[in-house]
Amino acid sequence: MKRIAMGLIFIGCYSFIGGQTLSNQNDMNEAFDALIKHFQDDKKREFELQRKFGEAVDSTDYIIKLPVLWESYMTKDKDRMIKVEISDNPIEMKTKEVVLENPYKNGYPVSYSVIYQGRLVSLFESGQFVCHSIPSMQRDLSFEEKINTKNFDYHWVIGNKLVGISQEQYYYLDSDDKWTNYKENIPLKNQPKLFEDASYISFCDCEGEFGGTVYFYNKATQKITFTEATCAYTVYMKEGKYYVLTELLHMFGCSTLEEISDPDQLTPIDLETIRKHPHGREVRAIGYSDTSNVSRNVFNFSEIGFLSTFDYNGRTIYLTHLPRLNRTFLAEVENNTVKIINPLFNSRFYYNEKVTTVDSNVILINGTHYQTARYREVSCIIIKGDEFIKIDWNKYYP
Repeated sequence: MKRIAMGLIFIGCYSFIGGQTLSNQNDMNEAFDALIKHFQDDKKREFELQRKFGEAVDSTDYIIKLPVLWESYMTKDKDRMIKVEISDNPIEMKTKEVVLENPYKNGYPVSYSVIYQGRLVSLFESGQFVCHSIPSMQRDLSFEEKINTKNFDYHWVIGNKLVGISQEQYYYLDSDDKWTNYKENIPLKNQPKLFEDASYISFCDCEGEFGGTVYFYNKATQKITFTEATCAYTVYMKEGKYYVLTELLHMFGCSTLEEISDPDQLTPIDLETIRKHPHGREVRAIGYSDTSNVSRNVFNFSEIGFLSTFDYNGRTIYLTHLPRLNRTFLAEVENNTVKIINPLFNSRFYYNEKVTTVDSNVILINGTHYQTARYREVSCIIIKGDEFIKIDWNKYYP
């Protein structure tokens, strides 16, 4: 592993409620050493358990042989077997955790926070917005006063405009920071936007273990197509093709990456059918009825969760969760090898419903935790330059 020096890595909770950094870690090499020790201790526990039940194991079997930290043996499909290694090309990042307070009451945003004009804009049950400047995360009270002239139910950034819905009417914030009737047709009502470019708006449904669906709304034709995606959390376009990253923490967990050359060739559907479809436990997802065979599988891994993917200085990075080892980190994928490039906080954090968007080179990852706040945002991540900022609402969320 390449040993590198870097500045402070802030770990713990930098809280604007308490106003202090609770702990820090000075060196990325120490962070990797701590990660290696965690994997080594788990390997030793597994070895001792095998020996306890009389299995024939060699005493050297519990020693990690770097750079490999962990290998999967849970599937008979060799193409889905993965191993986790320490990368010899890590990425330096200044990481910190911030707890932000809901100034209205102890609740969570009613829609996913968005990035607008260098601010994190969040909407709460009061119908009012709370805005924080990026990356300082200080409240922008002046901007809040300008935009809190209506009560809103949901909000997005669409076509670089801040758009909200209030009493069934769509509005956008004009150049004078005034709310104006939004006359463009959009397919969104009470769900986050997954992706947008000049051609499409993408969104999704997730029925958990019963499947999921990703939709592509063609802005020019206003037609919608769909395919199965269980469950879609990141959509991006590269070299003229669209990619859908899915993840599901069910049983041992799994992640897939699908490639779609032309979304218009997927199975068509109308918005009324989507909104009438029942959602909830034991409801089969619409996506399973796609018969187009347009989507192509790039990879399909078990026992690992890719919560997000994004481009960082020309490298394709995955926010990776390894359930059995209780760790979340940044990694790259080479064939069937996951290479850790930054241990982040040397801990575990996981989101159920995720969305990744990019605005002016600022990456935003929103996340929910069902047991905490059902489908409301409990946390989000901002990546700007060399800063990785994990933001939790109201209290530290591990």
